Amino acid sequence: MPTSLRKELETGGLAYPELLRISLDVACALNYLHLFKPHPILHRDVSSANVLLQPMGGGLGGWRAKVSDYGTVSLQPLARTCNPGNPVYSAPESPYPRQHSPSMDVFSYGVLLIEMALCEFPEEEKSLREAQIKAIKRPTLKNLIERCLIENYKQRPTMSDIIKELNESI
Repeated sequence: MPTSLRKELETGGLAYPELLRISLDVACALNYLHLFKPHPILHRDVSSANVLLQPMGGGLGGWRAKVSDYGTVSLQPLARTCNPGNPVYSAPESPYPRQHSPSMDVFSYGVLLIEMALCEFPEEEKSLREAQIKAIKRPTLKNLIERCLIENYKQRPTMSDIIKELNESI
């Protein structure tokens, strides 16, 4: 893959259609892991550094995204380590292995969306992150991010829900 999402964001912003396309690609990859049977696979390290980008080619422009770095994946319900991945992207339930679920990846995905929308590294502290969310101009995207970052992991949308919503936006 030619570049990572993090590197692309460091060089400039994404047009909204590119942001939606990359968001959908990442959501589809995570959904595939989460629907794995008999137990979901949790990525546990969703971040812009772990999203690789390849030019679409064919004169279409834009990017295709692939999720990488499966070194922290976990087959639920096997034993897991605490605090996987980058703390900036980590869900509040990360320190509690019994609460680990696909919702952890949904939370990280919401943080990734903040980074994509603002083209700046996400804040770890909650109040600073909330200020970042307020700076997002697109109401539909802002609403999706807010739902992904709900403190109670049982109330967050699933990746299937997110895919449906993104498909309606494209």
